[in-house]
Amino acid sequence: DISMPVMDGVTALQGIREREAAAGCAESPAIALTANAMAHQVSEYIMKGFDTHVAKPFRMENLTRAIGSLLGR
Repeated sequence: DISMPVMDGVTALQGIREREAAAGCAESPAIALTANAMAHQVSEYIMKGFDTHVAKPFRMENLTRAIGSLLGR
């Protein structure tokens, strides 16, 4: 979730990426889940390292499709 309390999703992903790099692990797929879904916002999330985006409120089928597309790579 992009707008979490205490730490936002972009900051959380940066920390995850740093830990993955330090451990020599491959990057985990990341989905930006947020109500902030304007084109420029989605572009920013992708540029910050998210693989895709799902807008809130979301339908389970949309989230499932996004997860499936990332796992099918």
